[in-house]
Amino acid sequence: MKHIMSVALALVLAAPAAGRAQAASSESFHTDGATIRLITTGLADRDGVLRGALEVDLEPGWKTYWRDPGASGVPPQITVVGSLNVEDARLDYPAPQWHEDSYGAWAGYDAPVRFPVIFTIGAPDRYALIKASVFLGVCQDVCIPVQARFDVEPGSAPDAPADKAAVEAAFAALPAPAGDDFGVTAVRLEADQLIVETTMPAESGEAALFVAGAQGYLFGAPRTDRTEAGDGPAGRTIFHVPILQRPGTDSPPPTVAYTLVTDAGAVAGEISLP
Repeated sequence: MKHIMSVALALVLAAPAAGRAQAASSESFHTDGATIRLITTGLADRDGVLRGALEVDLEPGWKTYWRDPGASGVPPQITVVGSLNVEDARLDYPAPQWHEDSYGAWAGYDAPVRFPVIFTIGAPDRYALIKASVFLGVCQDVCIPVQARFDVEPGSAPDAPADKAAVEAAFAALPAPAGDDFGVTAVRLEADQLIVETTMPAESGEAALFVAGAQGYLFGAPRTDRTEAGDGPAGRTIFHVPILQRPGTDSPPPTVAYTLVTDAGAVAGEISLP
């Protein structure tokens, strides 16, 4: 995949606005390789939590990125500046796959994908208007950065059954929380590598690890060292994760997000770097 240069990137940002108010879910925004929509369902709960989904319907042969696209690429992002009674929007990410091209390995999706969104409503008992700006990359031979704007009015109309089902499916597809029997169990540094030990169900089959960079750290595609049966019902897999970039020595070690994907399912958690 040919990643677009920064000069060309600036030329693509003037994307037209999409969607209109007076709808609990937006109209579709069409771009090369994808159709994008922002969906909400119901109203915020008493804690101000409103669930939604960013739907990216990719055409065959097109791809988009995970939360960490690697050394180059455009991860999905959403902001709600200018919204009314909406304090924040947070994307979450289903389990990705590794892809490789002449520019290296990167994590993302090659089929239609829904990113769950949690909106924080400041006053749950009052009117809210979401004015969302979405920025992501869709890629075939060239990566195209796309910016779209959506106006959504939660609860302005009864939920369309298909939209409600789409939001529920987006959250259901998220990796489960990692635990002692399925997730990362130990981490250590060796030169320019992060050695990550994992435990997973014995019949998990092939496993893939994705570690998201943070606070100046950038990681490459992990290499699997070995798999062992272990003494109990779980097996053990060791990953060597290349450290492509790190901050200065004065920077405190961060906590980074990871996703572990196997044939038996996927889990997500955090790693405290040593």
